[in-house]
Amino acid sequence: MTKYGKFIGVGVGPGDPSMLTLKAVDVLKKVDYIFEAVGKNSKESISSKIVSAIEGITAIKIPLVFSMSRSHSQRKEAWVKNALLVCDKLKDGKDVAFVTIGDPLIYSTYTYLMKEVLNIIADIKVETIPGITSFQYSASRKNMPIVEDEETLMLLPAWKEEIVNLDLVKKADTVVCLKTYRTRNAIIDILQNSGKNNLLYAQRVGLEDEKISNSLDEIKKTSVEYLSHLIGRKK
Repeated sequence: MTKYGKFIGVGVGPGDPSMLTLKAVDVLKKVDYIFEAVGKNSKESISSKIVSAIEGITAIKIPLVFSMSRSHSQRKEAWVKNALLVCDKLKDGKDVAFVTIGDPLIYSTYTYLMKEVLNIIADIKVETIPGITSFQYSASRKNMPIVEDEETLMLLPAWKEEIVNLDLVKKADTVVCLKTYRTRNAIIDILQNSGKNNLLYAQRVGLEDEKISNSLDEIKKTSVEYLSHLIGRKK
């Protein structure tokens, strides 16, 4: 029987290498290949920079370009193409990691890649190493509880403008809106109208140019950023 390697999804945290878990570091030091998602015009990703900060890694790093198109078929084509590259190494018996910022199972390219890898090699061993999310990190920097007692938490993909609406956000005590670069100030109004007056805005957390603020005036004056989020919580 063919002995395949293991496919491992590794969450490397929000950006600060010190936020990597011990498990993640251990895995990355042991695998043969480390795959990473990069933009079409990028030479190095944030996840790659985090990995580069770890001493003792001998794995070969391979960048994968994924489509950001609104077309599902184009995105699917990229998932399949990249899964084939990953499977080539797995078929050689090599252990492979795919690194992603934050957590691999929360709005991550990893989940799509994993499904396509399993479509190609159904009995491959898959392991997922969780990572610290950007909103956990920013809340910790301001000592802001996310939920307490019987409170509820809602996580929203704010890059889809039609999703964040007043009727929806009213249903939770705390709302986290990820990637608020399109309608950040409009989302602030929605959160406040739903009673979420305890606000925290963060962008590029864990990186040198990070910004984290709970001052409404400061938030609205800050330029928008793709890697950003808002936390709205009832006082």
